Amino acid sequence: MNKQKKANIICIIIAIVIIIAGAIFGYIKGFNIELMYSNRQEIVLTHNATLDINKVKEIASSVLENKKVKVQKVGRFENSVQIISTEISDEEKQNIINKVNEEFGSNISNDDVEKVSIANTRIRDIIKPYIIPGVATFIIILLYFIIIYNKIGIKAIILKGVFIPIVVELVYFALIAITRLPFGRITSSIALGLYIVSIIILTICFQQEKEKLLKNNQKEND
Repeated sequence: MNKQKKANIICIIIAIVIIIAGAIFGYIKGFNIELMYSNRQEIVLTHNATLDINKVKEIASSVLENKKVKVQKVGRFENSVQIISTEISDEEKQNIINKVNEEFGSNISNDDVEKVSIANTRIRDIIKPYIIPGVATFIIILLYFIIIYNKIGIKAIILKGVFIPIVVELVYFALIAITRLPFGRITSSIALGLYIVSIIILTICFQQEKEKLLKNNQKEND
């Protein structure tokens, strides 16, 4: 067995271990869903003057201690700020309003601020828009590989063309589950980027194999 085959076997074993570990972590703990996709509550504070979003974030983080917090501006103007967290109690809501009023000299009333509860978004709903285009692209690229590189063996092309991209994606999602990285808006974009990289690598490998085969055939003919 040459060094290349040994390296390939080691990579496959590592990938299998990561995928299995990721499946176990995902089953036991689930994914660490990004705040904007998890069960959450939000309030919007509006003042007649500009609200400094950084100061509002400091206030919200100090009140909502040990909770995920996201603060962002809403609307056209600079005077409305949305505060999002996993949970905002009535007492925490009042404390935030009081501190904002103290900081900005505003007179925001607790009765004027509505607390809204939003249910989580399921993972399958996050990735759903990518499924049909992804599968269609996958099939088209695989057919392209078969047509262009059929001389190196259709079975080898199908095996590598199907196996490698799928394994890359499974390893990626397994690592997200293991490391507890947030699963959210960027996740699908990175997954798409990794798919493109795997296709580029496959194209390079197939091209090298094709050129090597042509050279060998040329030598035999000579």
